[in-house]
Amino acid sequence: MPFLTDDDRPLGELLLAQRPADGHRFQVRAPFAYVDPVSGLRYEVPVQDAAGDDSDLASVPSVLWGLIASYGRQSAPALLHDRQSVLAARLGDRQAALAQRRVDDRVFRTALREQRVPLLRAAVMWAWVSADRERQFGGAAGAVFVGQAVLGGIVVAGASVAAFWNPLWLALLAVVAVAALAWGRLAAPQLVLAFSIGWLGPFVLVQVAAVVPFRLVEAAVELVTGGDPAGVFRPTVRGR
Repeated sequence: MPFLTDDDRPLGELLLAQRPADGHRFQVRAPFAYVDPVSGLRYEVPVQDAAGDDSDLASVPSVLWGLIASYGRQSAPALLHDRQSVLAARLGDRQAALAQRRVDDRVFRTALREQRVPLLRAAVMWAWVSADRERQFGGAAGAVFVGQAVLGGIVVAGASVAAFWNPLWLALLAVVAVAALAWGRLAAPQLVLAFSIGWLGPFVLVQVAAVVPFRLVEAAVELVTGGDPAGVFRPTVRGR
């Protein structure tokens, strides 16, 4: 088992504190470690006491929890990734942080698979943290990377729908793939991002279409009864 307690026993449980008691942030209450099978390096996740060291587990908006939950087999890898992201941000150098995050994001993907997270789900989660990394530390190139993924997703969705009338539209999928290859070592996350946006996007829209009206009804009831209408959107839209 790749995840271990601080005394090198297989990790049998994650001890977390929900802070505050009605919030959606968590702090690690017992340290654990991860040994990366690729590099052999050991990564430590210490007890989290200081403000700002907490985690929302897997950073999935709650409106999408029906597709990918914020906790589960991905919890330990997500906590590890959050810890490494904090350390990378503290380097104080954008290029150094970018290089470190690229390593850490690969470790995250490896840990997800070792925790038996399904391949497609693990790939999507890895691609999205990669996009966030490039956006945060990649400068202008990072903005282009994210923009191309969004545009590619729109093309994939449009071509897939248009192919019902004319299969030749599917040729645009090859265009998206070739454009992704131009990113070299970033081609894989670019491909996953574009095709996941294009093919999974409709499922996301259905999920949002189901959740948002319910939240609006909740807010209306709170307003009429003198409650807190904004409270129904936590943590769906914003944190506490």
